[in-house]
Amino acid sequence: MLFWTLLLSHVVGDFPLQTDAIYRLKTKYRWGVLPHVAICSLMNVLVLSPYLHLVHTWFAVAFLALVHSLFDKTKISFSEKTARDNLFQFLIDQLLHLFSVWLAALWLSQYINPAEYAQTGRFADKEFIIQLTAIFTATFAGVPVIYYAQKYWCNEVKKYPSPVHYPQLIKRFPGYFERFTATFGLIMGGFWIILAAAAFIPRILINWHDEDLPSVVVSSLVGLLICLICSLMVWLI
Repeated sequence: MLFWTLLLSHVVGDFPLQTDAIYRLKTKYRWGVLPHVAICSLMNVLVLSPYLHLVHTWFAVAFLALVHSLFDKTKISFSEKTARDNLFQFLIDQLLHLFSVWLAALWLSQYINPAEYAQTGRFADKEFIIQLTAIFTATFAGVPVIYYAQKYWCNEVKKYPSPVHYPQLIKRFPGYFERFTATFGLIMGGFWIILAAAAFIPRILINWHDEDLPSVVVSSLVGLLICLICSLMVWLI
């Protein structure tokens, strides 16, 4: 239970709560990671609030803040030196975060009874937490994955001369809605699965005669794949 609540905390802090302004701070100033790490730490404090009286809880929060700062600074430095930013780097970064969350949860489980946490914690429903984590991951973490997929398609496959830019916030909302709806439908099952198929159709139809249609199709297919993977995680756990 500790792992899933801390993972949900990470997903929320690292994606929807990492605004464009906070990301620019990260890449512009040496201290830029601090606001982002502070927000992630506040999320960790929130999910661990029933156990803030334990010094071990604060050690775990400090550990996650420290490694988060280290991972983000290393990723930014590596991207600047190599002039590369790709899906592989993104996935490695997230795997490292996942590993640090697992370590923190494993260490805390020695001092916090998982059964007690499940009964008294603010996030007491494990199944709901896993579902929420899957939905947040598909909805918000899907943005950079789709961006890297479109970047590869346009620059490497089709050899378009113009660069692919990370979408502005207003342009992300259709994708947010699509992936939220599709993941929700896949998790609920039954006739709700229709939502997974229907969620991506409107944007494709709207752009049917537009020159950006191939990019929209790539976005929709990768988005659907992300939703399927996140939903499968819920069903298998």
